[in-house]
Amino acid sequence: MSHILIVIAVIAFLFRKPLGRILSRQFPDRAKRHRVVGTVIVAFLLVIGVRLLALLWK
Repeated sequence: MSHILIVIAVIAFLFRKPLGRILSRQFPDRAKRHRVVGTVIVAFLLVIGVRLLALLWK
């Protein structure tokens, strides 16, 4: 599962310009766009944190 998250992160990094254009079209308000991107990043970090916690719990 974690390798899927890494692949998704690499794809998002490689396609950050087109993704930025899509997001700017979807959310023209800059503050709202930053809020959406921040929420996605926080969710991604929470998933990684929970997986690390579960890995170290054993």
